[in-house]
Amino acid sequence: MGNLSGKSCLEKLACLIPGYGGYLERERRRDVDKLHRENLAQQLEKIKTPLTSLVRELSDTSRLLEVKHVERVNSKLDKIANRIRYASYGYSGFFDTVKINELELDRLYQFDLALTESLEAIKEKVSSLIENASNVDMKNATTALERMLDELDAHFSERNKVIENIL
Repeated sequence: MGNLSGKSCLEKLACLIPGYGGYLERERRRDVDKLHRENLAQQLEKIKTPLTSLVRELSDTSRLLEVKHVERVNSKLDKIANRIRYASYGYSGFFDTVKINELELDRLYQFDLALTESLEAIKEKVSSLIENASNVDMKNATTALERMLDELDAHFSERNKVIENIL
């Protein structure tokens, strides 16, 4: 089995028990995917806080017709966050596969990076909306924001297709 001195218990187990290293790798992929999805969902939910304050501000300044546009964005944020967090994945085989082609894994990582970058762009759009709330056409601004959220949602769907195609 070679020299095991200097290795951690986990590394020793991986060397001594056939398949154990693959099991750990599968569990890591599963955990990382869950952490990534949970982080995305939490970030989407955090965006709601300033938008909820904006709803209050619009109500207080008698801009009641504009409230519905912001509330529609908040509703979409909830829907997408829940979809990402609680996605019913039919691709458990993806995580159970010991050998995943590096190109396929890289493609998945590209989707994850794009999702994160899209989220940052959405945050910037919300910040701009909040800063310029008194001078902005709320309907147009929230429509643009909804379009960005729809793109994020579609990108998440494409990520799922990539995973399904790997199987």
